[in-house]
Amino acid sequence: MAGTFDSSFNTNSNAGNREQLLDLTTVLSPRQAPVYGLLPKSKATADLVEWTVDDLATPADNAVIEGADLTFGTGASDAEAQKFGSLKRLDNRLQHFRKTFMVTKKQEVLDSVTPVKLQQAEEKATSELLRDIEKAICSDQGSVVGTGSTAGKLRGLGKWITNDSSIGDASTELGDFKTPSASIHGLDHGTTDGATTGDLTEGEFAGILASIFNETGEMQDLHLVADTALRNHIVDEFTRTNGSSTAVRYNQDSGAVVEYNVEMFNGPFGVVKILTANPKCMPGSNNDRGYLLDPSLLGWAEALPTGSTMLEDQGGGPRGYIDSMGTLICRGPKGLGKITEIAD
Repeated sequence: MAGTFDSSFNTNSNAGNREQLLDLTTVLSPRQAPVYGLLPKSKATADLVEWTVDDLATPADNAVIEGADLTFGTGASDAEAQKFGSLKRLDNRLQHFRKTFMVTKKQEVLDSVTPVKLQQAEEKATSELLRDIEKAICSDQGSVVGTGSTAGKLRGLGKWITNDSSIGDASTELGDFKTPSASIHGLDHGTTDGATTGDLTEGEFAGILASIFNETGEMQDLHLVADTALRNHIVDEFTRTNGSSTAVRYNQDSGAVVEYNVEMFNGPFGVVKILTANPKCMPGSNNDRGYLLDPSLLGWAEALPTGSTMLEDQGGGPRGYIDSMGTLICRGPKGLGKITEIAD
């Protein structure tokens, strides 16, 4: 008896077969901007945004002889009485971000699997712009003065959090407000940042927190924004099991869920909430960058809120752009930390 088969699978006679194309499109890119979301927002009114930072004198033995009169010097000769000698001005440049969008007239009037209307194009451009802002904030880029041929750029976190008193990209000098070397861990910044080397252990992480506490003197509510490799390293290193010298179990044998995660580090110097960074927006190629951030020491100064502008349709179809303008405020590099690299 001759065999039978479904002719829809005969590649020589499939002209009449229907195709199935689902009305579903998935955007396979991370959208979140966790660092930008942490930053308090303020208004910027100049291309060069400036602010001041100050420090307290080192604690000293303080005892007054009974009956002793006060004496004051003049100018810098009386450093004790001159309370604003440590006052310093820091600055950052505005950066203008822009994304264009358009659809053709045919795309606008015809049905398609993926919505390719003007509204969807505008929404996609907005998501892309937010990621560009996040990338600039998390970058190692220095500030750039804008000219007719060069775009102005802001100074990223990687440039602010350094043990080098001279940032090197502008007139700003961190001086005594630079980040201590003990607050930076990594291998590739051994010269300029004085960073420690080797695997990032739980003890070393606690040492970074101690270094930050030494500068701020306050119990901290910090956020560690960690790229994916660093996130996994923390889980591997900070999750202990039975049989170790410090037998601690994170898995409670519930039988239903295997808990293998670290979302919060509660140490002797405060609490660190661990967030996963957008890996597309972090510098480097090894996904091992991390920033220890105190949102109260940071900010985003916005000169132009994110908005949409429609342009004239010149025949090809509706078009427009999304843009925003702002800069990163870093009020206290001394109170921040950085992980630049981990050893496998």
